[in-house]
Amino acid sequence: MNETIKRWHEFIETLNENILDGILAEEVKFHSPFVWKPKEGKTMTKAILVAASQTFQNFRYVREIAENKNFMLEFEAQIGDFTLRGVDIIALGDDGKIIDFEVMVRPANALQTLGMEMTRKLSEKGLI
Repeated sequence: MNETIKRWHEFIETLNENILDGILAEEVKFHSPFVWKPKEGKTMTKAILVAASQTFQNFRYVREIAENKNFMLEFEAQIGDFTLRGVDIIALGDDGKIIDFEVMVRPANALQTLGMEMTRKLSEKGLI
C-alpha cells in the first residue's frame, strides 16, 4: 500500500490531525460535494477533513482502487438517521503528498444532513 494512503488510513483510525500535516501538500485542493469551486490550501483542507471525521459515525472503507498516484476509496458511514455511501478521490503529487482530494456522497438526503452539520462545525471555527 502507498505510504501516504497508509497514513491517511491511520488518520481515519486515530483522528490524530497531526498526521494530515505530513500528507497534505501546501497547495492541496479540496472538492466538496456541496460546492462547485474547490477550497484551496492545506489549512482549509485540513479543517474540512477534521470536521468531516468528527461528523461521521461508524465510518469505514469498503473498497479501494489504486492506479499510479490516483486512489479512490469507497466508504460507508452514518450521519444522524441516514446511512450514506461515498468516495474519496485522492491524487498525489510527485513528492507523494495529497494535491487533490474530492468527495462524492449519496443519497441526497444524507448529503443534505452532512452539509448542514459541516456548515455548523466550520462556522464555529470561523472558517466560513
